[in-house]
Amino acid sequence: MGKVSIIATIKVKDGRGDDIIAAFAKGAELLHTEPGTEQYVLHRNQNDPNTFYVTELYTDQAAVDAHMAGQVMAALGGGLGDAVESFDLQFANPVVGGD
Repeated sequence: MGKVSIIATIKVKDGRGDDIIAAFAKGAELLHTEPGTEQYVLHRNQNDPNTFYVTELYTDQAAVDAHMAGQVMAALGGGLGDAVESFDLQFANPVVGGD
């Protein structure tokens, strides 16, 4: 099947953007523990500071499964608390780039 990408959209409550950034910074420290995680980037919308995107790239589905059950997700879950208003995950396969 090949590489798997995830594009997440996170909407946070007003004034809670810094909490999300701090949670992802803490989670990012653990990314080296996840074999198969190639990219994990948090982005903030330029026009809406309460909207964030995460772009993720994994070597294969097994790496995605390991990430979902791993320490990074556990750290994020604890750090996000009640700051999140909505959360959407889109799973995809890279077709150009992502090499």
